[in-house]
Amino acid sequence: MGAHIGYRDLPGFGRRFIDYDPQELAAEVTYQLGALEALARSAGTRIRYVKPHGGMYNTIVHHKDQAHAVIDAIGEYDETLPVLLLPGGYALDYARRQGLRGVSEAFADRAYNPDGTLVSRREPGAVIEDTGRVVENMLRLAQDGVMIAHDGTRIEAGAESICTHGDTAGAAQMAATLRAALEDAGVQIRSFVDV
Repeated sequence: MGAHIGYRDLPGFGRRFIDYDPQELAAEVTYQLGALEALARSAGTRIRYVKPHGGMYNTIVHHKDQAHAVIDAIGEYDETLPVLLLPGGYALDYARRQGLRGVSEAFADRAYNPDGTLVSRREPGAVIEDTGRVVENMLRLAQDGVMIAHDGTRIEAGAESICTHGDTAGAAQMAATLRAALEDAGVQIRSFVDV
């Protein structure tokens, strides 16, 4: 079970930027982790990793004050929790410098900009619904360590985890097809939590 922490943005599904005061953002992260931990314990389990969501995830790639607030709050809560973050982003580097296990993550169903960030969902083609293209992209990443940006730019990228979004059309079948293709190609699939 992972904590998918995010901005308090119900109308925007947490996918919009919010200009938080860093102390308020840190408190929000701590609150969300604590609330989920209580629910997890009541179900006989616990939080095993953290992944920022949407607007927060994309903002802390480059916004140092928010990255510090989010990463420091996670570390103060439980420094043993792995944190999924975008490769090449400030937050991943900062998490690792703070002694947290930063797990680099790729998005199977999202288009990339040449700088390795995700294309905004407001742009056409930001979400990839073509399972064949998803499989091709993730096989290239797993085998060659390369992603292709929407403009054809090659991005050197390593990833320990692959995300498909549950609200992408056909997500469950896409994930199953992708997993089978990776296994057929000899890619070993395992949990980053157990590493």
